[in-house]
Amino acid sequence: MLLATGVLPSEPTPREGPVYASIVISAFKIVWWLAASWLFAGFFRAVLVFKRQPRDTRFLQDLFVGVIYAAAGLAIVANVFDMPVGGLLAASGVVAIVLGLALQSTLGDVFSGIVLNLAKPYHPGDWIILDGGTEGCVVETDWRATHILTPDNDLAIIPNSVIAKAKLINASQPMRAHGLTILIRLEPTVAPSGGRAALQAALLSCNRILRTPAPTVVVRSLDAVAMEYEIQFFVSNVEQGPDAQTELFDLVFRHCASAGIRLAPPSGSPAPLAPRAARADASDMPRRLLDHLPIFAPLSEEERIQLAPKMKRRSHKAGDVLVKQGSVAQALFILTSGVLVAIQSHGAAEEEAMRLAPGDSFGEAGLLAGAATMFTIRALTKATVYEIAKLDLAPILEERPAIAAELGEILARRVAVGKARLEQFADHDKPDENLATRLGQRVKDLFGLV
Repeated sequence: MLLATGVLPSEPTPREGPVYASIVISAFKIVWWLAASWLFAGFFRAVLVFKRQPRDTRFLQDLFVGVIYAAAGLAIVANVFDMPVGGLLAASGVVAIVLGLALQSTLGDVFSGIVLNLAKPYHPGDWIILDGGTEGCVVETDWRATHILTPDNDLAIIPNSVIAKAKLINASQPMRAHGLTILIRLEPTVAPSGGRAALQAALLSCNRILRTPAPTVVVRSLDAVAMEYEIQFFVSNVEQGPDAQTELFDLVFRHCASAGIRLAPPSGSPAPLAPRAARADASDMPRRLLDHLPIFAPLSEEERIQLAPKMKRRSHKAGDVLVKQGSVAQALFILTSGVLVAIQSHGAAEEEAMRLAPGDSFGEAGLLAGAATMFTIRALTKATVYEIAKLDLAPILEERPAIAAELGEILARRVAVGKARLEQFADHDKPDENLATRLGQRVKDLFGLV
């Protein structure tokens, strides 16, 4: 309509003619400039959405859109109301100086936000650590502050000026894999290579750490009191660190206990070392297992004495297959040393489900319900396993339903892991979703569990 009447929005509104005509033309030109600003702003936001960066550049979006509308406002003043823009800018400069002096802190946050958005030291979703001890996942960055979701599930709002001055570590860049280091002190009763082998076995059996980059074990110091080892490993992201560290400490204890290696006292501790007990003979291992494993806690002294001689010791070398997927185990297997891996086969493909460490057991499906195992159990290292035949354990399970219940819970966890792994293979048959329910019902039928 403007072009049809020979009016250009970029030229001042003519004053000749009727007043109402000037008012109508001015109103249309104002609408034109605002519509043009809205169009450019919307186009800019659409480009960012198509690039899948609507959150990463939210601050720059606001800045760019603000510049567009400010320019449109100046254009309206100059081309619609025919007022000199220079004088307006000079007056606004004085006002800006006054506001700047009054809002120094706020403006510091704003300009720090501009610097952070241009430098991009982090993006929404990154895990950052500040030198003040604050850490968490970046949610968003606005004009004044950066919003961080802390490990306590609280929202920390940090002013941009504070982050710009702070020492910052981005744990998600250049890759999301995060490295952790822990120190372990062991008694110097074995060669450093022996302690290192036990710690490497603990790393090998840990399910929560990454295999690449490979974890490392380094001897840091050696004296008459302790051997100090530094263990470095990686997790898929920094949030997995606490769980992986907790699991690794548990595995270090179990593997060192299996190898007969004790932990050393803290550095500088005045307490003397306790006398080292003689290492138990292999013939005592069955009774020690019955005394220390939680699943056998309900057994009486007489039941332990009767069951211990029936436990059979088996030694396996790396690569040996202990149980094949689809077979029905006729015994309960307890790992006492070494590392085993549970593998699921899907046609020609194989998927690692979990790793087993000393103290873990398997074979519960065949023992409780006569069901086929979902995994192939293979030795990753030299391993020692004790077997308790189904015929020897069945009478005890009938008398002690709590043991059957504990084994059933272990079995349910294994089935859940197997289902999660199989769901990743869409081209293969999915596991029976009612398998865990049917196994639990079979256990109740066999042993009268409530």
